[in-house]
Amino acid sequence: MNAPPTFRILHLASSERWTGIAEPVVSVAREQQAMGHEIWLACVPGQSFERRARQNGLRFVSEFHLDRRLHPLRFFSDLARIRRFVLQNRIDVIHCHLLHDNWMASMAIGPRLRPPLLIRTFHRFERPRSGYFHRLLFCFRNDFSIATSRALLNLIQASLPLRPDLTAVVYGGVDSNRFHPAISGEPIRREFHISPDTPVAGIVARMQPGRGHRWLLNAAAEVIRRLPDARILLVGRGPLKHILRDEVNAGPLRNHVLFTGYRSRDLEATYAALDAALFLGMTSEGTCRAALEAMATGRPVIALRDGALPEIIEDGKNGLLVEPDNTAALAEALVRLLSNREECQRMGRAARQIVLERFTERQRAQATLEAYRKSWALRVGKAPGREPT
Repeated sequence: MNAPPTFRILHLASSERWTGIAEPVVSVAREQQAMGHEIWLACVPGQSFERRARQNGLRFVSEFHLDRRLHPLRFFSDLARIRRFVLQNRIDVIHCHLLHDNWMASMAIGPRLRPPLLIRTFHRFERPRSGYFHRLLFCFRNDFSIATSRALLNLIQASLPLRPDLTAVVYGGVDSNRFHPAISGEPIRREFHISPDTPVAGIVARMQPGRGHRWLLNAAAEVIRRLPDARILLVGRGPLKHILRDEVNAGPLRNHVLFTGYRSRDLEATYAALDAALFLGMTSEGTCRAALEAMATGRPVIALRDGALPEIIEDGKNGLLVEPDNTAALAEALVRLLSNREECQRMGRAARQIVLERFTERQRAQATLEAYRKSWALRVGKAPGREPT
């Protein structure tokens, strides 16, 4: 039985806030819906994730709790409700994005004669749990596993004996119409009293351990010594914000490192105000979204050589790669780009081009659908009569 021309897909994401996995989940679901597939999305109701999903025109399922605190009544209620929903709506694919919803879906659909495909995307760049029951879930209950980079897939396969033919790499995607080189960064420069000729680098990241802010400040001293007019923007918020601000204000970087706060409404212009962007910490961010957004805006990215970044950035062509925590190398990379605007622009054009070729939202959605079709074909081929409804 061939895969249907359109799928009936339920996306599950047991999260409540518009952070982390929320944006890629909504992006994939929205693109799939635009391509003619029937889409439902469920997350923890009543919070920012739900609001943004609805704003994006997605059909939201509000009857599931998806409570990761494992409240017994909610847990068993969700099992029954997910099972009923799948049956009533003849779901072809349940796409799980976090561990909790993966377990819920697996237990809810049970040993049905013709269960829907159970697909899992591993978004976070971290080693998965690999105990006995998790191995059963990931290797036998799930029909297919998706990783957001080859590096993440290698990390997963080092812990789990996943069949290679039941896995795929689907890279992150970015809205290349929202983030593009024609956007002007002048409003941001004016806001922070930065002239058009001033070289500017910036990092867009939550201010928390592991995102590279301290590494950047350590390198900034050498950058400012060699390029006294340069400015560095720290964009975002987080638990380290006040600590970092106090340290900067008390030292020689006071007039060179600027805190812009969280920029949601003018994020595109914020990237456009930069000559070069930085991505210096993976933490749980598997798709390196901030790097792709900067590249789509036509800005080269200076990034650590880790995770998915070497698969996105070609060193010297569309950005620069530096070894983690190598302060001298980071300073040298910043000086190289901030002192040569022509090279910055050349790399920025190449960065934009690679995004258009490999990292758009539509390409991500299409690659995800191809994973469904491959899983469907493998299911039908190995067990006739167990094809999804």
